[in-house]
Amino acid sequence: MVVGSTGGGVFSHVARHKFVRDQILEVVADRDCGLLSKACGLGLPQCKLSASDGQEFSENLLKRYGGDETVIILSFYTKLFSEFLVNALGGRIFNCHPSLLPSFKGLNAFDDTMASSALFMGCTIHQVDAFLDSGPSLIQAAYPIDRRLSLAANRHKVFLMQYYTTLQFFKWLSEGRLVFDDYGVAKIKSACFKPSVFSPNLDEDLFVSASIHNELEC
Repeated sequence: MVVGSTGGGVFSHVARHKFVRDQILEVVADRDCGLLSKACGLGLPQCKLSASDGQEFSENLLKRYGGDETVIILSFYTKLFSEFLVNALGGRIFNCHPSLLPSFKGLNAFDDTMASSALFMGCTIHQVDAFLDSGPSLIQAAYPIDRRLSLAANRHKVFLMQYYTTLQFFKWLSEGRLVFDDYGVAKIKSACFKPSVFSPNLDEDLFVSASIHNELEC
């Protein structure tokens, strides 16, 4: 399941792939937003659970999905979930964040990265806890910042990293490779760790199986 409150840019790219759409039970938001519009355009089930804040939205999500222990949530939501929801879903909520956590938490992560003296930018898919962008990381991507390029050009590279890591996340899900240890921390079976933009590495066949080109190698 995908939840969010954003424009849905990354989502619209990953959801072009049938193996991703096949795993999406529903696309849920707390308001009218690009995410729901793009889900509608792709013919995916969508649901608006109107809420004034993260606490109310968390309560609505818990009522709708709390009893289903198979639900995995990928979040593009911009407010904090309640600790009760996070605990009830047992580490099964993941967030796609446009920085190398734990650096540059919050809504302005990319801008904060570029305003700093950091030499790398990137993204992180991490487990969600009750605090701001502080849960365990599942996969990260790090890419050198080229300050000769425009902000838009660098942001596009982060977008591509978010796209590829999210696509990989869904591929791991489809193959049953996302598992949880005794402490509820998510792990990937048969993950590889070699020098790469991505850690753990993307599967060697990701781009072939998805029929896309790795634009970061251009």
